[in-house]
Amino acid sequence: MDDAEKTLRRIASKVFLIDENKISDEMSRGKLKTWDSMAQLVLITEIESAFQVMLSDDDIATIKTYADIKRVLKKLGVDV
Repeated sequence: MDDAEKTLRRIASKVFLIDENKISDEMSRGKLKTWDSMAQLVLITEIESAFQVMLSDDDIATIKTYADIKRVLKKLGVDV
């Protein structure tokens, strides 16, 4: 696992209040009780700060799973 993936896992763990080992690509807003609208805002802020990127409104709207987060970051040039 590279540094970017570790950073993303650390962020998700902190925002969603779960152990890093429980994070998977299938993790989604519908399945995770702590992934609410406030957590989504904090997640976006943390990601933008950690990776020095700016997510568009369209990108943010497409994020429903952990895999979606990685897809958006890859689109922005972050190798996760």
